[in-house]
Amino acid sequence: METTDAFESGSDTYNHAPDEKPSGEESTARTRPRWVGPAWALHWLLRMVLAVALLPYAWTKIFHVQMGYADYSDAIVQYGEMSPMGLLWRFMAFSPTVQFLAGLAELMAVILLLFNRTAWLGALIAALDMSVVFLLNLTFDVPVKQLSGAMALAGLVLLIPNVPRVVRFAIGRSTGPAISGLIWRNRIFVRISRWVSPILAVVIVVGSGLATGISMNWGRIGPPEGISGVYTVTASGKPTEIEGTDYTTKDITQVAFGQVGSGNGKRMSVRYSNGDFQDALYSVDGTSITAVLYPIRKGAETLIRDSSGTIEFEYSKTGDGEFSLQTEGAELKLQNDEERRFLFDRGFRWGPEAPVNR
Repeated sequence: METTDAFESGSDTYNHAPDEKPSGEESTARTRPRWVGPAWALHWLLRMVLAVALLPYAWTKIFHVQMGYADYSDAIVQYGEMSPMGLLWRFMAFSPTVQFLAGLAELMAVILLLFNRTAWLGALIAALDMSVVFLLNLTFDVPVKQLSGAMALAGLVLLIPNVPRVVRFAIGRSTGPAISGLIWRNRIFVRISRWVSPILAVVIVVGSGLATGISMNWGRIGPPEGISGVYTVTASGKPTEIEGTDYTTKDITQVAFGQVGSGNGKRMSVRYSNGDFQDALYSVDGTSITAVLYPIRKGAETLIRDSSGTIEFEYSKTGDGEFSLQTEGAELKLQNDEERRFLFDRGFRWGPEAPVNR
């Protein structure tokens, strides 16, 4: 741990190790003000709070949990009916690599913050990371604007003792050693914290990563269902009422079955003839599909909602990209909709070619 104290003096008369015992006038000159220890204690406390606050955001991005993955269930969601936050989430979800790197940048800030010698660099990275997040939250109306803004400000506050070094670096001058102070100069405390602090830092980072990875199944998405895809729908037979709505199966014009998900099921979405949209979670058991439906999407809705009803289908494959869903005398004929899944089928191309910007 560094013994040079930013709050003590700009001179180099404080470079003795804490267990050295200078005497006489030299000892008196080197006595630091009483407020310096508490100031560094508050600095340390703010570092820990910021690191712990960043950890869940870092790991959930690394394991692709926060924004998830772009899926077929998003294919029939129209641009104009998305919320600003939904647009941002789908943007991030479409590129797992970008989402992973964003989480990795936050995790790097956490690791650096937990070690005394690198805390200044962690503060700088955290301030940059969270400033970008704060700007995105502002412009895409994400509810945690205040939290991200406070985290960005915390990074800047932690950087204060090393601001002169950053400025000297920016103008191309020698920066000198990093500035970090001691909470207490007791030799026993210093020796214990020198070893305990890095051990706890490793435990915090590795332990939180293992706990998150295990609870989130390491971000694995599981195999897609055979019916996963985007389809146009032709209804026939006796119309069956759809629980929780004023619609029947004859009103369905589009349906999409997602391929990502586990636990409660994969995402599903339905479009009706008048343009209304409904989302759901579905699960497959053999040839049986059970869909838990949410209310028809209207206005501002929160992420946590109660379901509005369920519907069950028996399904069978009738051709290449074609399926039949049957329920209570009604039949829905599904045909692969290539235009609605173009986003997912486009793929990556390295070579230069005419841009496809549709």
